[in-house]
Amino acid sequence: MDEILKNNDRFLRLLSYYLNDFDRAIKEEDIISVQSAGVSKELAFCYLLCAYMGLDPHQKDRKFFNDYFVPSIKMLDVNDYYCDEYFKIVNFNGEKLGDFELTYKTYEPYQGFVRDDYQYFFNGKVLPLIGFFPTTYRYPAVLQNGVEWMTLLPNEINSQKRYIDEAFGKVLTYGLGLGYYVFHVAKKPEVESVTVVDLSKNVIELFEKNILPKFPKYIQDKIKLVNADAFAYQKSLKDGSFDYIYADIWHDAGDGTPLYLQFKKLECHDKKAKYGYWIEDTIKYYL
Repeated sequence: MDEILKNNDRFLRLLSYYLNDFDRAIKEEDIISVQSAGVSKELAFCYLLCAYMGLDPHQKDRKFFNDYFVPSIKMLDVNDYYCDEYFKIVNFNGEKLGDFELTYKTYEPYQGFVRDDYQYFFNGKVLPLIGFFPTTYRYPAVLQNGVEWMTLLPNEINSQKRYIDEAFGKVLTYGLGLGYYVFHVAKKPEVESVTVVDLSKNVIELFEKNILPKFPKYIQDKIKLVNADAFAYQKSLKDGSFDYIYADIWHDAGDGTPLYLQFKKLECHDKKAKYGYWIEDTIKYYL
């Protein structure tokens, strides 16, 4: 077990270094060169990533490579995301409100990124999941003063599926974002209503003016927007107020861990509700 815990930490540190410092280092010509040895693009990416990290996947690091790199890294298809109904009906044209702007950003071919929540195994192994596209991925984004504030990346889409599937009855969600979660939850016949609480008036107004009108009428009719602090609103609830409550008010596990712990203490204000928390499995790793 000590060896597994050590390897968990080692892989996480290596990936953090890669994602923060050279996530665009692998190029198509590098992939083609490695593929000439008869391996897939996915495996070629794994080998190249190991090389950038100074590892030897054929000798001393072979087991580590097979246990962590190979199952973690997956090549994704942009069409699996573009076929999503939200992508088909929502499009941005640089709309602005205050210091916020609706626009598009891109992932370059072979640029690595986090693709989903952490994965846990029975033997104690914990696997951060990494993905890449062989083509450019264009995604919606909200910029604040030119800096990405909210996005619709594969990680957001993949990691929210579980909480979309769980939602039923009267749903409360903290954090509006680009309305992706709200859209898919309100689509469900078993969902009666979706109340969305967000602290930013500008984000709500951007959504009301530029995104919500593009939703089908039956989805619009289920959505109620509330400008309020998530913690204050949660404290105002009574048992039975909602059937399902979902919190997505953090950017990543770094700022999410203390907010998650704070929110868990407030479940007592509606004990009958089922709760969901974005990237909960990743956050739990740091507790």
